[in-house]
Amino acid sequence: MAIIKKMDSFPKRSIIIVIYGTPGVGKTSFVSTSEEPLLIDCDKGADRSVTRVDTLIASKWEDVLNEKDSFKNYKTCCIDTAKSVLDDYLSIYVCNKDYKLRSNKLKMYGAVGDEFKMFVNERRSEDLDLVFVAHSKEEKDGDVVKVSPDVTGQSKDLLLRIADQVGYVTMVNNKRTLVFDPTDKSVGKNVANIEPLEIPDKFSAEFPTFMAGIINRVKAAINSQTEDQKKALQEVEKLRGEIAAVKETTDADAVLLSLNDKPKTLSMPLKELLNAKVKELKFKFNKETKLFEK
Repeated sequence: MAIIKKMDSFPKRSIIIVIYGTPGVGKTSFVSTSEEPLLIDCDKGADRSVTRVDTLIASKWEDVLNEKDSFKNYKTCCIDTAKSVLDDYLSIYVCNKDYKLRSNKLKMYGAVGDEFKMFVNERRSEDLDLVFVAHSKEEKDGDVVKVSPDVTGQSKDLLLRIADQVGYVTMVNNKRTLVFDPTDKSVGKNVANIEPLEIPDKFSAEFPTFMAGIINRVKAAINSQTEDQKKALQEVEKLRGEIAAVKETTDADAVLLSLNDKPKTLSMPLKELLNAKVKELKFKFNKETKLFEK
């Protein structure tokens, strides 16, 4: 892929979402409402889902690899569960390839990570969105009990790192609710700023496209961020040019007025650049008039 210039937008891409929660809250059912999904069932629980979709029932990682040519026929790949894949299937798979890994956990997790990233990258090259389902696990941090996806340490770190969005299914006022914001009591990631969502009833009109809607919102948010970043960079370059062109106090006044209307994260470094320029021109700032003087 060619170098993306700083003033260019990033290309649209597939996304990765992690959904976790206690068993029985309907995670498999609602993630299966993704667009044209293939469900990889590693937990033997697909037959309990209220949503029936094309399903690959896998007993080992080789079952997944044997069907990888079929993935390109779908738009979403749902993996249920992440723990089965990362902690069980891939661990056995890499140890069978290299028996020495059985006695070296650190290298084993490294090999698991490599195989997992290869799988993810191949699906991304096919433009498939990936949804990982996980059970929740409680962990104590001092006196605070926090829930997170039930995946072993290093594998969980990898999963959370590559995920664009991480949601926790919990009960709020006796209603199943999907929460993406991280809290003191639950792990989350919310790049799309999605508010807590009540999971619709399986018989409702909203349910059949519920997960597809979430995926589209995340994609739109990521694309919007890249466009906003592009506009911000263009604005910075424009202001840098105006600062470099300052010759008179009125020029400096106009630039400062423009900078005062910008967010601090954008304006602060540019104000430092302006300060250096006015010092070079031997201008001083009058705090009463709020204008520059020679």
